[in-house]
Amino acid sequence: MIGEITRSLSARLVGVFFLTSLVYGFGSVYAVRMVRETDYLREIVGAHISLHADLVLKEIGTPPDPARAKAIVDRIPVDIRISSPGIEWSSVPEFPELNTIPFGPIAYLGLDDKSRQDIESWALGLERVRFARYQGHIFAELKEGPHVVVFASPRLSESPPPDLTGPVMVLLSLLVLSVCFLAVRWLVRPIKWIQAGTSRIGQGDLDYRIETSRRDDLGDLAAGINHMADDVRDMLEAKRQLLLAISHELRSPLTRAKVALEFLDDDQVKRNLLDDIREMERLIANLLESERMNVGHTTLQRTLVDLCAMLTALISEEFEEQSGRIELKLPPGGVVREVDEVRMRLVAKNLIENALRYTPPDAAPVEVELTVKPGMVLLQVRDHGPGIAREHLPKISQAFYRADPARCRSTGGLGLGLYLARRIAEAHNGSLVIESELGQGTLVTVTIPDFVAAQDML
Repeated sequence: MIGEITRSLSARLVGVFFLTSLVYGFGSVYAVRMVRETDYLREIVGAHISLHADLVLKEIGTPPDPARAKAIVDRIPVDIRISSPGIEWSSVPEFPELNTIPFGPIAYLGLDDKSRQDIESWALGLERVRFARYQGHIFAELKEGPHVVVFASPRLSESPPPDLTGPVMVLLSLLVLSVCFLAVRWLVRPIKWIQAGTSRIGQGDLDYRIETSRRDDLGDLAAGINHMADDVRDMLEAKRQLLLAISHELRSPLTRAKVALEFLDDDQVKRNLLDDIREMERLIANLLESERMNVGHTTLQRTLVDLCAMLTALISEEFEEQSGRIELKLPPGGVVREVDEVRMRLVAKNLIENALRYTPPDAAPVEVELTVKPGMVLLQVRDHGPGIAREHLPKISQAFYRADPARCRSTGGLGLGLYLARRIAEAHNGSLVIESELGQGTLVTVTIPDFVAAQDML
């Protein structure tokens, strides 16, 4: 039970805030006492004067003698003012007028209870004793008959020290909060590691692992994510191996089936079966190619290719019967770039096949356009079909995903064409972007950055 509490992130945060509260509380009390120490000393001086006022008054005499008062001022760091019939004297010219000093009861001095009780018990023997705190000094007024003697401590010529209570409290608060912030930051530091790790794993880097040096809730979470990444990697690898095995195993029986079909007498049946077998061969070829492209270190067979000539040849060879439904737009002159010709040809073929499949025969022709921009080449294929709903766009280029759940051959292929085109574009450090609206058709844009410009190679 104790081990679970010490490993809990919530318990650790509570502990940090509890310790912060204790440090802040005790530190505040200590700081106030430290800053107010000088004031207490002055209060003690005032109490000392009041407790010994009878002796002082006897020494000054009755009526008060300024000469004796001057002797006291020379010995003790106080200032004295005498107000008596026929006598107005002060030890310093800047001694304030008595009517400007806000004298009050003994409690006004701010002493502790014991000191106040001592002074009050002593003061009962005097006619009147009053105190005041004025301009940073403590004043004690002693009255006996018509004679008034006022003591000021410390001397008026001494500037009272500044009140540092506020700044010290602010600095102490900042210090305590800074320590608290650093402690909390240390506690939640693994969150950044987890964010970076989940981002990389989510992008497909299933070999990346999050640091798990901590032994708390966040450390357990990081370990759990690493374990999940292991499971996902193993699952995808098993799926990949299964697809490759099935694809390879299907090739031999398909080849034997094609040979056997040659002995059929019914040409229509033979033609239909051959179409089915070719469709299966295309699927197998696409599966194998897609798995090759899934490998991060896929090597592209880059050569200098005239993309304009490649598109022209592709349409005349693969789409000869439907060339009237394709409008090819090429820039003047050749567009020579270093790409994998076989795979780029496959990209263009898949995109054109998709566009023709979804464009009605009586609609405008499919537009195939090659555009050169600084540092890149754009291949755009636009159809004039029914379009794709917005909710399907983020997933339409995933493997085997189709917006039509019925998966009829008349309404679409097998869901590998766009996926394979995207993977090939990404292998060239490019991208595939699909834009579509229902009833407005679809535009697919493949961006291929320049690898080596033709003029750099010639």
